[in-house]
Amino acid sequence: MRNKFCYSFLLLSLFLLVHSNAVFAKKKKKSKTTEISNVVTKEDVEQQAIFISGVQAYLLGNSQEAITRFNEVLRMNPKNDAAYYELSRIAFESKNMDKAIEYATKAIEINPNNEFYYQYLAEAKGEKNDYAGAAKTYEKLIKLKPKEYDYYYDWAYMLSKAEKYSDAIDVYNLLESKIGVQEELVFQKQPLFIKQGKIEESVQDIEKLVKAYPDELRYIGLIGEVYQANKMYDKAIKSYNRILEKDSDNSEALMSIAETYRKMGDSKKHDEYIQKIFKNEHIDIDTKILTFIPYIERLSKDTSSNDAVLKMADMLVAMYPNDVKTITARADVLYNIGKKKEAQEAYVKAISLNDVPNTVWIQLYILDAELEDYDHLTEITKQGIQKNPKDPFGYFYHALAQQQKNNNQAAADVLLKSFEVKRELADDLTVYTPQLTLQMLITLGDVSFQLKNYERADSSYEAALEIDPNNATVLNNYAYYLSERNTKLEKAERMSKKSNLLEDNNSAFLDTYAWIMYKMKNYKEALVWIEQALELPDAQNRAELLTHYGDILFKLGEVDKAIIQWEKAMGKGGDKVALENRIKNKKIN
Repeated sequence: MRNKFCYSFLLLSLFLLVHSNAVFAKKKKKSKTTEISNVVTKEDVEQQAIFISGVQAYLLGNSQEAITRFNEVLRMNPKNDAAYYELSRIAFESKNMDKAIEYATKAIEINPNNEFYYQYLAEAKGEKNDYAGAAKTYEKLIKLKPKEYDYYYDWAYMLSKAEKYSDAIDVYNLLESKIGVQEELVFQKQPLFIKQGKIEESVQDIEKLVKAYPDELRYIGLIGEVYQANKMYDKAIKSYNRILEKDSDNSEALMSIAETYRKMGDSKKHDEYIQKIFKNEHIDIDTKILTFIPYIERLSKDTSSNDAVLKMADMLVAMYPNDVKTITARADVLYNIGKKKEAQEAYVKAISLNDVPNTVWIQLYILDAELEDYDHLTEITKQGIQKNPKDPFGYFYHALAQQQKNNNQAAADVLLKSFEVKRELADDLTVYTPQLTLQMLITLGDVSFQLKNYERADSSYEAALEIDPNNATVLNNYAYYLSERNTKLEKAERMSKKSNLLEDNNSAFLDTYAWIMYKMKNYKEALVWIEQALELPDAQNRAELLTHYGDILFKLGEVDKAIIQWEKAMGKGGDKVALENRIKNKKIN
């Protein structure tokens, strides 16, 4: 709905509004001298008091008490429309639309001149999906308030919901006759014309905007979009050419014609118009890039255009061979169509140029990580840190690369350096987002554990949990490393259980809890959890889980079964020396 009725009223405001002519006062009587008497009786005062107490109860949230009070008013005066209205409000908010409709209807019968009553009645009918009935109510309301133009939108909305599209259009046209041709009105009518298949009527309506605002070329473009969306390609092209007659360098019109030819399957014409854009000296490079971006964005959804978009990117680079924007755009295309090694080369070329946005460096870091090219990531992040010493992404991805290469000390050093930079940037920490800081702390915790710097590992995890106390990865890693040190096992158990509640069916998290149970010598419970983990598809290829399974079985006296699991673990790349000792000696050292 365009406008929803406001439910909040201050105490007595409705009473004063509705009863400005003394609803509770005695009916006017002609005296012998024809003077009008408005004497307020004791009964009127009593009704007022009960009504006010009902409003108070309603505002305090005691709906049942309010209902009782308003019904008491109606027993005293069955013609009290305000009481019916209040009962309608309560019923509406209680989702009892039948009662809301009943009470609002009675209020209107008694007082047909109060717009609020009609609003509630229309809203209640709309909630019951009686859109036609709601529309009729708005029609009556507009007769009462013909200059309240917002109601026309509500009327048309209900008609459209009732699938009376022509009637809804008529209402918008009626409003248009009162306030003139306006963009919003035309736009409201467009989907109604389209639903009826009245494409030409839709276009004729837009033409009113073209006539009213001849300098707004986008309205002509909208006509082209309507035709294009409905596969009326020849007419779409004619519409876009109308723009070019007024502005021959209009990149949007040229791109729209190119796109129309693409949809028609005419790749030759498509390329011709793309070249008209890219080779046009009057169209600046930023505009060309902006017209190209939507094509890149569509690649993830429409692979059929991969070759065409790459060809467009090649055209741009041919026109501007040393411009970081065109080279980056081509790299983005290569990345999105899955040619990631070629994209890597393109990003490397881009960062060698001047005025490279930091986002290009970050995209290269991400791509290197995806390719698991950690040697390249190490070198690129070194360059990135030198180029942008305040950028935390360079430090983080350098640490990630070093961690993956088992250079844990180097990873820790670069992260600690990054946190020093963060402290120096006390007045501008926007680049150190909570999420990035969290990932840096997790990595620092992990590498610190490997370096046996347990105090730093624990403080890193604690700091990470301050940022996100419900981060399942932090909870799991922290819990596992505590169990490996055989310390604070009760705390580890709580964290591990929480991580499993936060994330279902994670074999690593299930294994962590099993291993904590093992460390707490609760071997039967450990068996339950490790077997849950091993039911998951990825678990059978994880040497650590298989090793743990064997250790748990051994503690439960299942030596032969334990050996089978240790052998499996060794076959999956587990610690050969330790596993061979277990198998040979049939015991855990």
